[in-house]
Amino acid sequence: MDLSNSQRVMLVGKHLLTGPTDIPRYVRWSLINLWFRKQVPVDLEVPWLSWAAIDFLKSFVSERMHVFEYGTGGSTLFFARRCRLVVSVEDDQNWFNLVSDRLALNGITNVRIHLRPFDFRNPNNFARSAYLNAIGEETYDVILIDGQDWSYNERPACFKRAEQNIARDGIIVVDDSWRPTYRALRNKKSAKRVRVFEGTGPCRLGVTSTDIYFY
Repeated sequence: MDLSNSQRVMLVGKHLLTGPTDIPRYVRWSLINLWFRKQVPVDLEVPWLSWAAIDFLKSFVSERMHVFEYGTGGSTLFFARRCRLVVSVEDDQNWFNLVSDRLALNGITNVRIHLRPFDFRNPNNFARSAYLNAIGEETYDVILIDGQDWSYNERPACFKRAEQNIARDGIIVVDDSWRPTYRALRNKKSAKRVRVFEGTGPCRLGVTSTDIYFY
């Protein structure tokens, strides 16, 4: 979040005091794994979301579900171990290679990653990009929007596209929802409802928020 260091510390303290069960996870998954072991979510096979959102997803997803991701990472392995099919789009060649190698190393075969390079620093014609439209015409039970976005306008475009592909009773997950352009989506959606999951998360020292939209 766009806060000073002292404000970040105070916000973390507030969340840990109101949710003390997160203290052991914060020590292990953020302080130890991030600082000392230099591990990131793809190493730990967890989404880089708030813990509250991760806990919800653990209870929501099932082995029958199909998932689509804008952006790959720890979430890709997380969903692959719990769902029938994961389809992801990635713009970065190195990240594509990293996640693909982790999947192969673990013998995971229910994931399809589409490499669709795009210059997010110059996002002209994003609406017609192969990255945005990699979702195709299929419907999905879960759509995660967590890819690159230097202007903070591309994830909202992904959200608008994802609403055309979300299955009945499905969910769309938008990470870093504290950003104003992402937060504004709460007033521009066709979802039945939206829940905001704010708090600490794996491999991060501060607090983040994740919005989940229910259809």
